[in-house]
Parts: sequence; structure tokens; C-alpha cells
Amino acid sequence: MKIYHILSEIPKLHNPVATIGMFDGVHLGHKQIFEKLTSTAKAMGCKSVAITFDTHPRMVLHHDAYKLKFINSYQEKIQLIEDLGVDYLIFLPFTLEFSKLSTADFVKNVLIDTLSVKTLIVGHDNRFGNKENNNFNRLDDLSKQFGFDIIQAEVKTIDNHIVSSSKIREALDNGNIREANKMLGYSYQLSGKVILGNQIGRKIGFPTANIDMENDFKLIPSMGVYAIKVEWNQKFFNGMLNIGIRPTLNINKLSIEAHLFEFDTDIYGQYIKVLFVDKIRDEERFNNLDELVVQLNNDKITATTILNS
Repeated sequence: MKIYHILSEIPKLHNPVATIGMFDGVHLGHKQIFEKLTSTAKAMGCKSVAITFDTHPRMVLHHDAYKLKFINSYQEKIQLIEDLGVDYLIFLPFTLEFSKLSTADFVKNVLIDTLSVKTLIVGHDNRFGNKENNNFNRLDDLSKQFGFDIIQAEVKTIDNHIVSSSKIREALDNGNIREANKMLGYSYQLSGKVILGNQIGRKIGFPTANIDMENDFKLIPSMGVYAIKVEWNQKFFNGMLNIGIRPTLNINKLSIEAHLFEFDTDIYGQYIKVLFVDKIRDEERFNNLDELVVQLNNDKITATTILNS
């Protein structure tokens, strides 16, 4: 897959099939769109193009953007889209000036004049353009005006609920990992560098890898203990993870700590990927470390049962 951030650098394409969206999560609803994109392009003998933005529109248009958290990091999104067989991925710079483009101007300037799009695949709720009726009917009118075909992908539902990025974020905020994973079609993940902690876990028989999240906008699930798998050095390990402020230790600073089962390698300074499988419990305060150890042993049994099921 070829990636571009500047429209002028994109080579001349012959009647490509394109889709456009933020695609945060690259979930099963998005996957349905991408499968339609690639199959249509293959049938037409042309290239498939996914158009997204380098910045979420809300981060440019709203003052509360600092609250915004994403399902995917930049690299995660790229990898997920590449795995679906897309030929070109374009990150358009979203600026205040760009936000003022009407739907018609965007279609003409970007899709037609620059990319020569022949067929546009859109989701059931796809909207773009400023201050106008920019729904599917509007796009359908523009397709006739500018001479391209438009296809609206079917709605993806699970248990009679529409799959959406907002519903996945809500599930993760509530610690409902199984529900989030079901809509994603894969295990939710966090990646980061292992840093030195306070070493208390090692002293009580549960050494942990303290993960430094380098992406401030990556969504962290609700505080609690989780059954996880960890990818390191192209190998996978079972484990459990705590997200929280460690109230028993009176630390009161958010940390993400993974305990890997049957693992004793020094991985400080190295990067790991955490795959969330299920939530075990909320974070709790214990009277002393002995009580904490008893609970951690129970958590390990629960996590092992979950991971082996």
C-alpha cells in the first residue's frame, strides 16, 4: 500500500475507486466498506483509494479537542487498512480553511480534478462538506453532475445494533472489552515502551511491565484489571494488566502495568503490544499488601481461565 500526505505528489490514477472517512477503529462496519472498495476496484481493473484526514475535524473546529481519544493510533490505522488490501491511502491535511469547502467543491477539487475518481464508496452515515445538506442524496446528485458512480455500503449490525466508532469508544470507556472486540473484529490494543516502575510488584511476586503511553490521544479503557495477551519480539504471552492509580499503595497516579505469566526476561526500554481479551474486575483498595497478593493470585486464575477458553 502506498501512502501520501500531499495531493500534488499522488501519481495520475486511471478511474480509481475511492472511499472517504476517519475510519477510527477500522471496525467491522469499515471493513465492509473496504471489502466493497477493493472488490469493486478489482472487478473494474483499477486501483482502490482510501481517503482520510491527518487530524480529526473536531480537533480543528472545537475547543474541547483535548478530550478526544481515538481507538487507533496513526500506525495502527495504517496497518489495519493495509491488511484489507487497499492500494493507496491518502491523509488529507484538515485545516480551518479546508473545513470551509462545500461538498461540491470537495468533490470537484479533490475527487474529480485531482484523483479522477470513477466510483465512490460511502458508508450509510457518510457526510463531508461545510454547511449544507451533505447526505447521500446530495452526493448522488453530484455524482450525476460530475460523472462518477456512487455506491452506498450496507449498514453493519451486531445483535441489532449498528456498529460505530462511538459505540466502541463507549464500550471501552465502560471496560466492556468483549463488546468492543466484537464490533472491532479484533482485540483492542495498546502499545508503549516498558519503563522502570517502583518495583513493588516484583517484591510481592508479581513483577510488572510498566507501559509508557507515548500517544496522548489513544483511548485507555476504564480502570480495572484485564486478561490480556502481550506481543513482544514476535511472540505472544498470556498475562493480566492493571489500569489505575494503585490505591492500596497510595500512589494516585494513573499507570498501566502488565504482569506476564511464565516470563522473566528483562524488557525495560523495549516496546510491547497489549491485546485486551476481557475485563476481570474494577480496581480496588486493599487494607494491606497481603490482601492484594491474595486477590492477584485469584486474578491470575481468572485470567488464565479466560485466556484458555
